[in-house]
Amino acid sequence: MAYEIIILDRAQEEIDKAYEYYAEISLTVLKSFDDQLEQLYQRLETNPFFQSRYKNLRALPFKSFPFMAFFRIDEEKKLIYIYSVFNTSQNPEKYPKD
Repeated sequence: MAYEIIILDRAQEEIDKAYEYYAEISLTVLKSFDDQLEQLYQRLETNPFFQSRYKNLRALPFKSFPFMAFFRIDEEKKLIYIYSVFNTSQNPEKYPKD
């Protein structure tokens, strides 16, 4: 059974900011970012057990963009909660920890 993804408010705001930024650069770059985000969702739906970062918080980097998705898994309910889609060009002290 595939996992269901729930994108929390903070993560959605970060995704929206990334879309705005890449839309200003190029529609091709925006499409590439969108494709990689969709691939990330697909990977999480089928196998969310990627590296553990902090307590139960896990992370999965994008292939070629400086972003990392931080998430938690509820195995019993088959849910993935995406807490942040963090721009890794930022100060790493800002990594989400809860």
